[in-house]
Amino acid sequence: MAERSNGYLILGCSIGSIALSIAMFLVGLSQIAEIDVEENAIFSGNSGSVEVENYGSYSVFVISDYNCDDVDVSIYIEDGMNTWDYFYGECDSFLNEDGWTYVGYFDSDFDGSLNVDADRQIAIIDDMTYVDEGGLAALISLPFCCCGLIGLVVAIMTLVRGKDNSNSPKIFFTDSASPVNELNKVGTGENPVWWENEEIED
Repeated sequence: MAERSNGYLILGCSIGSIALSIAMFLVGLSQIAEIDVEENAIFSGNSGSVEVENYGSYSVFVISDYNCDDVDVSIYIEDGMNTWDYFYGECDSFLNEDGWTYVGYFDSDFDGSLNVDADRQIAIIDDMTYVDEGGLAALISLPFCCCGLIGLVVAIMTLVRGKDNSNSPKIFFTDSASPVNELNKVGTGENPVWWENEEIED
């Protein structure tokens, strides 16, 4: 009985953990979806330069008046006679933000600045903005979800084991020694008087 009670307790905690993880994940996604690109932009315009950090990752948007394929973007650095382009064009409507169309991304491998040229007005944001705005909540929800799923498995196993134990037959042991024999063991070994009287009457 106690084992089944523990199983129900684990089951309740597991369901609560999963529900909490789903709520945190949805809150994180809603915060990410409401990012103000123009407010968080580290660059906005057609041409110029953008400051970057080593190991940084950045997303590029064009104003929503244009489609992803309508813009030509180049984010580069010149090294003597060579030009290194860092921009990777990528059309993904899932990453569109309010008033802005996602057109691609780039990564940086140094601290400094990169040149920007585009034939439309673009905006660049640091991808860490997603973490600050809600990505962290979405990431934290994952361990809660994993713990909840593990707890569900443990709870089910505990409940099944408790059910099997409750259905198993009960074995009772009884002492076959009669009260008379017990009296003989405790006393002198002779039958009590009342026992002898009953034998005479018979």
